[in-house]
Amino acid sequence: MKMHFIFLILLISSLSACVKAPSYPIEPHIEFKSVSSSYVYSGKVDTISFSFTDGDGDIGVIRRDGDSCDQCSLQHGDSACLRMQSFNVFLIDSRDDCVTYFASPYVVNTSKFPGISGYFEVIRGIDSKKCLNIPDPTCPLDTVSYTIVLRDMAGHFSNLTTTTPIVVDPR
Repeated sequence: MKMHFIFLILLISSLSACVKAPSYPIEPHIEFKSVSSSYVYSGKVDTISFSFTDGDGDIGVIRRDGDSCDQCSLQHGDSACLRMQSFNVFLIDSRDDCVTYFASPYVVNTSKFPGISGYFEVIRGIDSKKCLNIPDPTCPLDTVSYTIVLRDMAGHFSNLTTTTPIVVDPR
């Protein structure tokens, strides 16, 4: 009986030694997953989900008072919004390149390996940019998609991923 017990412990030990650390690059990698609705009424919220991996496990923000920017700076060639330390999730509007920025929570790594993975959900109010008078029955439908960018605490930017189109009904 002791021999079976020893064999079982050796077998479990050898199997646990085969567990390999995930191999992710130190730059975050993101992948668009879903939007909660592909048709929204202007002013209503939609949830955008995307997954991430990060090889050095440093997803989070450094809070700084006073971080702000011109939200439509990308259309003028200024990427300062993407460098604010208080924010690390950026949605770039396909209609005018305006940037909406969010702060993710600090992702705590509970593994003995530095690489992390997970997903984020961003809740975003979406407005029509074709008409300012809401509701306006004569206003045409508007369509938007968002390019998503994630930055880690070391300043590494992720790849870009784009949501599926979202139709915005201003009526």
